[in-house]
This record gives sequence, structure tokens and C-alpha cells, in this order.
Amino acid sequence: MMLEIGYIDLDNPIAIITSYQDSDPNEEAGLILLDGIDLDRISVQDVEAILDELHVASTLGISVHCSEDRPLLDAARLACRRLCLLELDFSESSDMDRLEDLIHKIKKFGTTLSLRINPADLTAELINMLNKEGLDLIHLNLQNQNGANSRFVKKIADLRGPKIMAQTEVGEFEDARSIMAVGADIVSLRSPDPEFAGWLIEAIKEYDNLSGWYNAPKHICAGGDIRGLAFCCPPVKNCPVHGAIKKIGITPEEFIELKLRLAKGSPLESGEGTCFGSLVWCCKITKPCYLRDAALDTIGLSGKEYMELKRKLAKELLKS
Repeated sequence: MMLEIGYIDLDNPIAIITSYQDSDPNEEAGLILLDGIDLDRISVQDVEAILDELHVASTLGISVHCSEDRPLLDAARLACRRLCLLELDFSESSDMDRLEDLIHKIKKFGTTLSLRINPADLTAELINMLNKEGLDLIHLNLQNQNGANSRFVKKIADLRGPKIMAQTEVGEFEDARSIMAVGADIVSLRSPDPEFAGWLIEAIKEYDNLSGWYNAPKHICAGGDIRGLAFCCPPVKNCPVHGAIKKIGITPEEFIELKLRLAKGSPLESGEGTCFGSLVWCCKITKPCYLRDAALDTIGLSGKEYMELKRKLAKELLKS
């Protein structure tokens, strides 16, 4: 599986948002999110009947809103029982005071939970609260954000918040790749052209198969999110790596020690002839570097295997 979030597994990072009344959703998507479920108007039993009628291979999610908490808690139990994603749609809500308690109660059921929220409502305090309460996924509608898409996504990624699903304008593969390169885990599309959606899904699968890391970050010095520390040189000169290190709460010396320790015993520990004598300090495989490539050839490590190790390294760095 390409992506695991709670108890759901996605074989590709494309989510398709469709009306809960759509009886024929696109089955190629990693996630089909049934949208617009107003539990003030329909019952949770009605929602279960809708799920019973859908026979698709994709993972399902239900996006719900309600003025009362009880139906939302009932929906959480349903989602957990059916192993589907529950999304709380707070994108048009100003009633944020109930959010912390509601998420706390839902997570007690073990439900894999997403929160759809207006990007303008994002604060560091809110992201930290969502992290503390165990939110699995945050869903942002980044359309019409006047070019601030990357900033919103990177903000969550740099605070090591929940996984990120980004709804944004996607007309080609590069549009999806660019938002994933600053921290998005999933790209959501609202009722897209089926042919385009199918092409995009296959393009991302192929990219992951070739690259080893479908949403590999940009380098920190190119505006990438905190995961880009996996590609950084030792912090021996004045560059953006110092700001990124501060975000994970360690000193430059501790960063050097940590990175070397995490590489110990792995192929990244080697790298004679590279700038700093170890592949752990080397850049993305997409950036031309004959020194890195020569070191990879010497130990028989492919570019894909190298990026898979860097992906693991990024995960371990941010856990520390």
C-alpha cells in the first residue's frame, strides 16, 4: 500500500470528492469521499444504507456535518465498524469551541478521522491541539487561496501536524506533485473528469514506482517542508537548514549526531568521495550530482532504493 492512515489503506494518494447520492463513483481513486451528508436532515441509518448499496474497491469516506454532537458520534461508530474514513466538515462552521471535545470523544472509538477546515482558521495552537487529540488527517480546500496553497500545507507539515489532504486546482501531473512536495499526502479532486482522474492516478503510481517516494519534499533551501532535512548537508554555513533544525527543537550539533546515528548500519552510512563522506548528507536523486551517483554505483544502490531510505530517514528524524 502507498499510504496508511489509521485503519485505512490507500493504493494511491488521489481522493475523489463526490455527492453521497452518486451511485457510480470513480473506483480507481485511493479514496472516495461521500460529501454533503447533513445529519440534521438524514439519519446515520440512512448513511449506512448508502454504504450498503456501494460496491467499490476503493476505500470509502463519509464527510458529515451536524448541529448536534450525538449524530456525529453515531457516525463515528459506523465509520469504525465499516472501516471507512469519517470526516467532520467544519469548513463553513464558526463553532470551533466544540471541536476539541468532539475529536477527543470520536478518537476514543478508534475511528480514523479527518477534519475539513477553512485554511484561514489554521493556527499553530489549533494544529497542536489536533495533533494532541490524535486527528489522523486534515483536509484543506486550497482553491481560490490567492497562491497561498504551499504556505498553508507547509505550515502544517512543519509543525508535524496530522497528515494532509489538499483540494487544489490540478490540470496536470506537476500541479499534484508540487503540492505534495511541500507536505501534502493526498490530493483531493471534486467530481473530476473520469479519464483525467484515471490518468493522474496512474501517473502518480508510476512516479512512485520509479522514484521510491511519491511525495518527496523539495530541498529545504528551495522552500520544502521539514521532511527535506533528510537531504540537508551538515549545518556548517548560514543557510535555511538552521531554521528547519530549530523547528524540530535540536541544535546543529545534535542534528549532525542524530543524522549520523540514524544512518549507522544502513547504505546511507557509506558514500566515500561525496561532499561530506556519507550519503546521509546527499541531495534528492532528481538533482544532478556525479559524486552521489558514483557513490551509489559503488555500493550497488539504485536511485529508487536511495529515495526509499531517505523517506525512512525523514520519518525517523521527525520522530526524534
